[in-house]
Amino acid sequence: MLPVLAGIEGVELTPQERELFTRLQPAGYILFSRNIADYELTRELTDELRRLTQGPWLPIIAIDQEGGRVVRTGGIGVELPSAAALAATRSGHVITQAALYTARCLDTLGVNVDLAPVLDLESPHANALPSRCWGRETDDVISYAGMWNRALYRHGIMTCGKHFPGMGDAVSDPHFTLPVLTGTRDDFLRKAAIPFTALMPELPSVMMAHLMIPGIDPELPTSLSPLVVQGFLRDQLGYEGVVFTDDLCMGAIAQQYTPEQAVALALQAGCDLPLICHDAVQHLEAVAKAVSGLPAPLLRDVAQRVDHFRMQLVTHPSMSFLEWNDYLKAVDTFTRSVPIPDGAHPLPASPVQQY
Repeated sequence: MLPVLAGIEGVELTPQERELFTRLQPAGYILFSRNIADYELTRELTDELRRLTQGPWLPIIAIDQEGGRVVRTGGIGVELPSAAALAATRSGHVITQAALYTARCLDTLGVNVDLAPVLDLESPHANALPSRCWGRETDDVISYAGMWNRALYRHGIMTCGKHFPGMGDAVSDPHFTLPVLTGTRDDFLRKAAIPFTALMPELPSVMMAHLMIPGIDPELPTSLSPLVVQGFLRDQLGYEGVVFTDDLCMGAIAQQYTPEQAVALALQAGCDLPLICHDAVQHLEAVAKAVSGLPAPLLRDVAQRVDHFRMQLVTHPSMSFLEWNDYLKAVDTFTRSVPIPDGAHPLPASPVQQY
């Protein structure tokens, strides 16, 4: 097993992807809008990824399906309300319904992991997060994101809290540059990290933010820092689940590190599954070589956590054509029934909504 999540170029595998994935055996894959043009074709793609995977466990097939501007299924007619819109209803019923519609879509596509919910606190900064957060107060994020998380998990979709240790105060977008935040571990524990600590017992995975926090580690970004991943998240907070990085192809990381350098640093820091979301076939050989040079005990620990995660994955049957059409009508009616929050402002442009 190669401990990475790899992006895929199109709606079907290329011969090069098929050969590389069969030989290198990535732990999983991540889908974007570029991979989803038809629900039946997408299911064929995810079924093929499962057939290529050797061993007893299913591969991770993940997606960023948060709602609002981070929905990867717009091309097949599935749009869902944003976290901000759902939170504004203050309705547990509406929030759990949104999670149910999300789970049904992912089920039929053959996706088993949703890289959500966002647990960052809402802020006024143009940092890729506006509309994606469940609130600016920790109690609201814990309550609403927790409802959504539990409902999705109950319906067979594994979830991922992001972006640890909390990037709400970032004043820049990590897709472009590395945000710099002030504060110590104690400062983050007093506010930004509270939703993570509160929901940690029910989060099967957590995603690391790409941040520079000199008060914690003056040398390495949070996603590559042993002081943050191992020292803060694992040792101090006791988190034992799987830890993803955010995409290592983002400007925040790619400006300074090659993918193979970043993957090796992330694994050494205590992460389990670095993400290579773009041009993965160009990098996987070098990544595999870098991973093979890491200490065997470290790779054993990673494999144990990833195997425990993967053994919980399930695959459900896809919907029939008629069921899918009924679903599309129902999800459209539901989405239209959730109002846009009062005072919503134009959202800053970010690659997160274009993938």
